[in-house]
Amino acid sequence: QGTQEGTHHGGISKLSYLPGEPLLLSTGLSSNSILLHVFDAPDHSGRILRQRKGHTSPPQLLRYLHPGVSGGGILANAADGTDASSCQILSCGGAGDLTLRLFSTARSNLDKEYSQGRGLDKKAKKLFGNKEGPEGRAELLLPEIVDLSTSEVRGRDWGDLVTIHRNHAHAYVWSTKRGAQSGPVLRQPHWNISAMKDRPPRTANATSLAISACGSFALVGTVGGVVYKYNIQSGLPRGSFPRDATSATSEEERRRKKGLKTAGDVGRTMRILEKNNSKNGGVTPSDIDQAERDRVSYLEADAKKKAIVGRASHDGAVVGIAIDSLNKTLVTAGADSKLVLWNFVTHM
Repeated sequence: QGTQEGTHHGGISKLSYLPGEPLLLSTGLSSNSILLHVFDAPDHSGRILRQRKGHTSPPQLLRYLHPGVSGGGILANAADGTDASSCQILSCGGAGDLTLRLFSTARSNLDKEYSQGRGLDKKAKKLFGNKEGPEGRAELLLPEIVDLSTSEVRGRDWGDLVTIHRNHAHAYVWSTKRGAQSGPVLRQPHWNISAMKDRPPRTANATSLAISACGSFALVGTVGGVVYKYNIQSGLPRGSFPRDATSATSEEERRRKKGLKTAGDVGRTMRILEKNNSKNGGVTPSDIDQAERDRVSYLEADAKKKAIVGRASHDGAVVGIAIDSLNKTLVTAGADSKLVLWNFVTHM
């Protein structure tokens, strides 16, 4: 006698033995799974030999794993030797599921769920003892995926899949080769990664995503109309679109916290000049006129720059991002009905 617990959460719908074999098939009522049990132990206890699982709620997003250079997908046939790996589809579960799965249209043995961490079931049972099965496990999973992007160009060097999630500012890097979340978390330096601390502002929640043609950069559009650029390998931010939307860099933040001065502060330079001139017995009218002209020209250039950036930015969420094959032009589409073209290098 023996007991197998947690085989099908939500109940078992049907059982069937295979004739002449110590094998038992079981299907679930709501788990969307079929399990093959084998009874080969000396005490005749059973264990799960194989299993096939799917989403427990309707999938919300489907993408080919590698859609090809032109985005039209890869045509698999026996004539050119294309294998079944070109027939794989990424599927994102909806509310109540929160899993990222890979399905093959050619070979079902390639189907799998992408890992979000080892031992999630054990951790869920330890932390949420009153929530067994998918309910407790869902507490440890990332929120629902709203968009994803893949690139096989640098898949051997670092992660080749990036996802963004509902009401979430961070983006996550995955490895399709390992079938798991493997890369860094893409975020701004001042955003807390811990759920126990203050979350990033709502305007930073991600809404759209794209990977550059070289496979090195991820572009994440937000609710506030800003597009953040990240290096996929290191996870470090590489500016934003518009360029001035990015907050102070880590070095500037460090200097600010220590009370150090930042280079390029025109107001500070003017105050130092006035202080030095007063110590030397005053200033000449020509010095005052020149300083005033420099100050006015700086203010005019700054105002002109802000006006240009204001015209080129989005007033609402960024709903679409596209990058040309040469990494020269970035195109963003916004909920404000604007289509904006940016220089991928200068961010202008």
